[in-house]
Parts: sequence; structure tokens; C-alpha cells
Amino acid sequence: MFFGSQKKKNTGVIPPEARRQALACVVVKNPELREDVSGDGEILLLYPVEVKPWFQGIFKAFTSQRDGIITRKLQLDTLGSSVWRKIDNRATVDEIIRSFQSEHQLARREAELSVSSFLKELGRRGLIAMGHGGEPQ
Repeated sequence: MFFGSQKKKNTGVIPPEARRQALACVVVKNPELREDVSGDGEILLLYPVEVKPWFQGIFKAFTSQRDGIITRKLQLDTLGSSVWRKIDNRATVDEIIRSFQSEHQLARREAELSVSSFLKELGRRGLIAMGHGGEPQ
């Protein structure tokens, strides 16, 4: 330890106020994506992704597309499709969790972890945004 400084450990505990704010966020779907529903009710999401700059030359040489945009697909399973249907651009994270919990008869903590990790992945892919009062951030 130099000069009495000490690194703080990340305990993974979210402060209560930050948790309340996260649960109050409204989930908004990306308007550029398309949804296809299969016969068994599962959802396939199709969304545009820009090709990385270092790959655009190769991409343009081997495809007929010139805009550098490709369509990615994400097949949702039954539980993912269930959560996706609850995202209506008005529902908060907490409302989605409560509905999912009730529908699948889960403990609150289990439902919260499942839904929040799924929403985090959708956000990472740019398929949803979060906002307060309908304003995406």
C-alpha cells in the first residue's frame, strides 16, 4: 500500500436508491427491429447491425450490399418470448418482473434476476432502451 491509498472492493451490492431507479425505468423497443412469431409462439427478432469499419471492404467485396448494414437474428425461447411480449413501451422493469413472476410462479428474486439479465442482454445488443417516463436514455 502506497501513501495510505486503498482500492475499494466491488461487493456487487447495488445501493437501494439505484435499484429503485432501475426498477422504475420504462423499457422501450428499438423501432428498427422486426419480429417474427413461429407457430409455437416463440419470437425471432431481426435487427440491423452496422459492419465494423475494418471488415467493410471484405463485406462489400463478397456481398451485393453497399450500405455496410447486415441483419442479425435472435431466436427467443419460451421464457424470452414471454418477457418480450410484456415490453410495450409503457411497462416499467418492475411491472415486467411482477408479471413474469406471476405467470411462471417464481420467487421475486429469481424472476428479478432472470428478467434483469435478459433485459441487460437485449440492451447490450441495442434491441431495447431504458428511460424514465417513456424517455429512452
